[in-house]
Amino acid sequence: MAYRSRTKVGVGILRFEGDLSVGEMVKMKNRLTRLLNKNHKHLLFDLRYAKNVELAGLGMLVDRLRSIRAQKGDIKLCNLRPEVKNALHMIGVNGLIESFPTEEEAIRSFAA
Repeated sequence: MAYRSRTKVGVGILRFEGDLSVGEMVKMKNRLTRLLNKNHKHLLFDLRYAKNVELAGLGMLVDRLRSIRAQKGDIKLCNLRPEVKNALHMIGVNGLIESFPTEEEAIRSFAA
């Protein structure tokens, strides 16, 4: 999986181009570190193209979430496919990470 990143209204947006796997989260770790070093503490993962979620990849996401929250930041998700949303719910992560139907709604939630 590749990803694209950009910033909008102070929110770092990372669009995953494939599944949420441990290999891709390892690659993503460097990008997240660079964003945090630039003081981007509001991050949005756009998962519109993700069809599968690996448990280990999700574990790394939760680890990143903890470190970002320790710095008074947050990670949110948007554009989840039903199968990804169901996987997050079955694993119990949906109560830990907020998700939104659209990018715009997720961005607005950071201001709330």
